[in-house]
Amino acid sequence: MLTCVDHIDIRTPDLDGAVDFFARLGFAEVRRTDPERGSVELALPGPDQVVLEIRLERDARRTYVHHVAFRVDDHPAAVEQLTGRGVEFSKNLAFIHHTGRTISNAHDPGGATWQLTD
Repeated sequence: MLTCVDHIDIRTPDLDGAVDFFARLGFAEVRRTDPERGSVELALPGPDQVVLEIRLERDARRTYVHHVAFRVDDHPAAVEQLTGRGVEFSKNLAFIHHTGRTISNAHDPGGATWQLTD
């Protein structure tokens, strides 16, 4: 079902500053999405690294983790199985054209967002 952490979505009021900070830590740019989405994807060198998707949120007071996304092999089957276990999804099998990913979002009892992606 869940195979690995795919990406961590980070929101920041200072996109350039955040990208520069992670570059200083050794992250390399993987891709920039179109200006409408306005995100920069970064990863550490080497195969199968978790991607940090840094997105501008002008109204944010600070940089924060918006969600963690888990990769799944069979997205519809994973949603069905987790729904059967009582997990409720606020977004289900939604295609995000900016990234080419299909996502499903669930929220834990504390309100954190956890995402499935293919």
